Order: sequence, then C-alpha cells, then structure tokens
Amino acid sequence: MHTPTEVQQKYFPQTSWALLAVARGEGDAVPEALTEFSRRYYQPVYAYLAALTPNRAEAEELTQSFFTQVILSGRLLAHLERSKGSFRPFLKQALRNYVIDAWRQQQRHAPEAEVRPDGWSQGWDGLGQTEAPSPEAAFHTAWVRALLEEALARVRAICELNGQTAHLALFLGRYMSEAGKPPSWEELGTAYGLDGKAARNRAETVARHFRGVLRDMLIDEVGSAQSADAEVATLLAFL
Repeated sequence: MHTPTEVQQKYFPQTSWALLAVARGEGDAVPEALTEFSRRYYQPVYAYLAALTPNRAEAEELTQSFFTQVILSGRLLAHLERSKGSFRPFLKQALRNYVIDAWRQQQRHAPEAEVRPDGWSQGWDGLGQTEAPSPEAAFHTAWVRALLEEALARVRAICELNGQTAHLALFLGRYMSEAGKPPSWEELGTAYGLDGKAARNRAETVARHFRGVLRDMLIDEVGSAQSADAEVATLLAFL
C-alpha cells in the first residue's frame, strides 16, 4: 500500500519553497516551477488585491502584474530565505511591498490624490472596501480553499493507487456532503453492502490519508511539525 508521503513525493509537484528554489536556478525545470507556483497562489493573491479595490478589472490587472513583475521577473526569488520560516508571511510581505510601489507610481500621475497605503492610521485593513473582508482575511480564506483542494486531489490519487475508491466515496459522502445533514453511516454503507461500522472504518482510512497529506504539506511550508499540527486542527474545522 502506498502511503500519503510516498505518493506526494512521486506524483505531485514540490512544495512552495522548493518550487521557488528550482525557479531560482537554471535549466528546463525553471518555467515549469514558475508556472506551478503561479497556479497555486493565483487565487490567494487575487483575493488579497481584490480586498483593496472595488474594481474587479483593476484587481485582476494588479494580480497579473504582480506575477509578471515580482514572480516571473525573479524579484521575489532574489529575497528567498527559507530560514525565515512560514512561506505565507514571506509572500504577503511581497504583496504589501508591491501595492505600496503601485500606489506610489499612481501618485506621480495624480499628485492631488492623498491616498498612501503605507500611511493610513487604520493600517492595511483601512485600504479595503468598507464591507469587504480585510486583505489578510481574504488571502487566508482563498489559501485555505486552495490548500484543501490540493490535499483532496492528492488523497484521490492515493485512494486510486491503493484500490480504495469505495473508501473515498464513503469519505466524500459523509464529510463533503452538500446536504444540510450528512447521511448516516448505515445509509452510506448500504450501496456497498456494508454495515454502519464498516462504512465508517473505511471512511476513516481516507480521513487518515487526508490528515497526513495536510500535515506533510504544512510541515514543509511552516518548517515545524508542532506548528503544522496546530494548523491541521484549525483547517479540519473548515470541513
């Protein structure tokens, strides 16, 4: 049987820090690493920038420019320091710096304006729309969604390789149900000729895969098993 870690190492892209390390090098792997990094973080970056402007087109333009000018240009890679710990604060700081630079450039063309994102007494949250989530909250929510989707994709692959498609279906039926109240284990097990206890046990196998995948992904990002365990507990509360 393939373990979550074995499957991730063999079949899935590297972690964020590792991707950037590859992207900072040379050779054929660089474009692929940059593309994969952009795929992973496009939605969190867009959510952060969209919280700063009511104009969706402007938010999309800022997002595209950030990836072009900061990621693909190599600016972010020049300041890559894995020793600093978690990757998310590193990326968000790059976003803050980018927005400050963008606003300052606008001021040169509109000197009568007085908006300075680094000078507001309310801090960064004061830049956003009144009823919109703060940039930090918007980024975090989008990042959580992206992380859980990635984790679930990895769990699907693990189950397929281990011949656990029924296990996965039971897990999804119970924990990913869109109904207000999830079906009982007895109801779910009926389709597979299982009693409630057996259905639950099979779904728990997938739940262990899921927790293991999340933990492995977070350990690499935050650099600490203890911090990763705390985040796993928080993330599972979203389910």
